[in-house]
Amino acid sequence: MRGLAGLARSLEGRTVAVLLLAVLLVHGGALAIYRHSAVAAADEAFATEVARHLILAREAVLRRPPEARGTEAKALSSNHFEIGWEPQDRSGPAPAIDPALRDLRDRLLALEPVLGPALSLTLEAPDEPLHRQDLRGTVQLPDGSALTFRSAHAPSLVPLAPWASLATAMAVLVGVAAVVLMHRIAGPLRELTRATGRIGHGAPVRVPEIGPDEIRGIGRALNAMQARIHRLVGERTQALAAVSHDLRTPIGRLRLRLDRMEDEGERRAMEADLDEMQAMVDATLAYMRGDDDPEARRVTNLASLLMGVADASSDTGRDVAFDGPSRTLATVRPVAFRRALENLVDNGVRYGTRVRIGLEVGDAELVLRIDDDGPGIPSAEIARAFEPFTRLEGSRNRDNGGTGLGLTIAKRAIDAEGGTINLGNRPGGGLRAEIRLPRAGPRG
Repeated sequence: MRGLAGLARSLEGRTVAVLLLAVLLVHGGALAIYRHSAVAAADEAFATEVARHLILAREAVLRRPPEARGTEAKALSSNHFEIGWEPQDRSGPAPAIDPALRDLRDRLLALEPVLGPALSLTLEAPDEPLHRQDLRGTVQLPDGSALTFRSAHAPSLVPLAPWASLATAMAVLVGVAAVVLMHRIAGPLRELTRATGRIGHGAPVRVPEIGPDEIRGIGRALNAMQARIHRLVGERTQALAAVSHDLRTPIGRLRLRLDRMEDEGERRAMEADLDEMQAMVDATLAYMRGDDDPEARRVTNLASLLMGVADASSDTGRDVAFDGPSRTLATVRPVAFRRALENLVDNGVRYGTRVRIGLEVGDAELVLRIDDDGPGIPSAEIARAFEPFTRLEGSRNRDNGGTGLGLTIAKRAIDAEGGTINLGNRPGGGLRAEIRLPRAGPRG
């Protein structure tokens, strides 16, 4: 059902629908025109045949004496057109003209006006069910007698000719050809959609340059754009790496000089500044590397990784604890994912005093929660928290350190694992970072 709905929304599905509707309308119109013209031609031929029989019979009967007219009329009859003679017109007053036969009567009189206004036609034959649709009629003669006739070929719907069936078959073939052709034309568009969906998630994606000229042009433009962007990003990353290398040297020299400082308070302040500079350089480089991280994904005991993060923070004197199962598997890049978790924990202890890491195991996903007891984030600012180089106002500001990249790097790493991260203020105070990851491996 979802596939049909997707096809109905796609360019291919809508174009096929328009083509098939056009073929159906054209074919239906052609059949209607054919039927109308065929019925008109058949009615005209039938009227001509009836008029010819009647005028011949009228002339032949009038040439005979009254006692021989019945025999003459019978001799003029055939299997499909019976003629009779009555000594006097017994039809009585002229019946109302059947609307279905009015056009036929007008044609007969137009062809042979001598048949006169007393010509009556009817299709009624209640005593003969098998001949209910036969045409019957009466023609009054000048001497008061009357000719009666019955035709076994009353006007009716003309059956479709063989060429009409052939035209239907051709319309079906045209419809099938339109569907196949549109499917082949839409193939390059599908390939283009799949390729563009992979752009921006790692190395440049070669977009296939196939299909019509317009689609090939889009493919070439995308490939050229990716090459330019990749070259610019590479040059920028190399420049930042060079700057980072150049900065590490004076930072190292400053650390050596700090050892000769006698003022303990001043030395600690300068060491904090140097640590912050080093953290800024490392964070900026980590952000610029982005999806170029070559680390492979593998099944990892996520519970063990979380316990390691909590223990490492506790060893530095921070109040960080883990609560959850001892074994839970997920497919992640362990180093990148650990860096994301450390960024979230560092963010929590920077603005609060205590961090708790929780892990829940669901049927299809894992839920990680990192709670701190800090001031939280204003609701209007939560959406901006993941933007690079963003430092929110209030208690979470530049005075507490940070580069504004911790949450950005964490979100990028979690997105790369097919997970999601959301921030929210806890009812009891503090901030909660909730991570949802797809499960992997056996339950444990």
